[in-house]
Amino acid sequence: MSLTEYREYVRRHATRRDGHPIYNNSIEHASIVIENLFLEAERSVAILTGSLNAKVYGRASVVEAAKLFLVSSAKNRLRIILESDAPDDREIHPFFRTCSELHNFAVRVASQRVQSLYDFHFVVADNDSYRFEGDKTKAAAIAAFGHVEGAQNLGGIYEYIWNQCEPVDVGVRLN
Repeated sequence: MSLTEYREYVRRHATRRDGHPIYNNSIEHASIVIENLFLEAERSVAILTGSLNAKVYGRASVVEAAKLFLVSSAKNRLRIILESDAPDDREIHPFFRTCSELHNFAVRVASQRVQSLYDFHFVVADNDSYRFEGDKTKAAAIAAFGHVEGAQNLGGIYEYIWNQCEPVDVGVRLN
């Protein structure tokens, strides 16, 4: 499947929110899925990642989708858990530069102790959509839009991890 076909495939399932599993195994696939998570989110996006890989999160389409999500409502919120400090280049990292200037954006860092509790990464939106990497050392993942049970499970895991992480000063923090 070409990237254009994959983009259309993801967009179709994202707008339907039909819970259909979407497999992805590349940086390009990840950015398409994450862009659509932001485009379809109505309240919250939560990211657990090693670092905000600029090849995924720095793409103009992802940055723009995140910005649209954050400015569309004062109640929307974006929270990120990193496994390393915020990027040294956060002033030039397109995602950080854009999102840290907006409201309802918070970042925390997971200590080595906290990181030892899990071996995955994920993004969850509105407790009904997600992208889940079962092995955080690989780009392979499964995503679904409108899969409430899976997303709520990930949302609960996210809250548990979030509460054990240290805040990073990159903008307005959430409680």
